[in-house]
Amino acid sequence: MDNLNLLRTLTLEELAILEAELLKKRKSKEVVWALWSVLHYFGAHRYYTENYLYASLMFTATVVPGLAIILLAVYTELEAFSYFLLWFNIAILAGSLLWSWIDAFFLNKRIEEMNQEQERVVIRRIKATNINQ
Repeated sequence: MDNLNLLRTLTLEELAILEAELLKKRKSKEVVWALWSVLHYFGAHRYYTENYLYASLMFTATVVPGLAIILLAVYTELEAFSYFLLWFNIAILAGSLLWSWIDAFFLNKRIEEMNQEQERVVIRRIKATNINQ
């Protein structure tokens, strides 16, 4: 059953409870876009959408190559292998940037899906509570 059909079965009191619960748990598109615009390199928008695995991968794909580039540039003379490592890390960093920009195209959809799923969970919990009473 989709959300609209589930909503039609709720009483006014249940709808008020639903709205109060959703106000607390709903994710904001404004917040996710603010996080993306400032900290997209580090996957902050993924942490906000509770996608912790990808957020951690984005964070790692930014921090590790960034530190490696700094260390290679400062502490080594760029010979063949260190030159390769430098460009390898630059490529990973560029890939991380590209990943975060591609990710931006899916932010609104991800937030809408999360909010719809949260609404389904709250409605089912309200229905389950009413059945048990």
